[in-house]
Amino acid sequence: MTSTPPPGYQPAPYGFPPPPPHPEANSAMVFGIVGLCLSVMCGGIGVFIAPFGWAKGKRVMAEIDANPAAYSGRGNAQAGFITGLIGTIFGALYMLFWVVYIVFIIVMIVVASNESDVTTFDSVSAMLSSRI
Repeated sequence: MTSTPPPGYQPAPYGFPPPPPHPEANSAMVFGIVGLCLSVMCGGIGVFIAPFGWAKGKRVMAEIDANPAAYSGRGNAQAGFITGLIGTIFGALYMLFWVVYIVFIIVMIVVASNESDVTTFDSVSAMLSSRI
């Protein structure tokens, strides 16, 4: 008996091979990260993208937890869930800021247009001539 294996022989790995990653785990992570970046850098625009990462990450984590032998990639799904949640919160806060800012500007315009004490050129020249 010879102790050398035949050509082309591959030793079997120890244990079982890892399950394949969930096909939507990476897309959940991408939606979450892009939504967070857009929420922070672009004044709340990411509020329209981040909830997709949040919802998809939660759904993918539930599918992986239901059958861990079928899929891996829980870390990517969890990253999508967390960054999507944070991006949604930041985006909502930015949108709330912009709505309050626009309402404030409109109120200031309405208040300024209803002002009864309007200074005219004649009253300004009269004030200046009285001080000289």
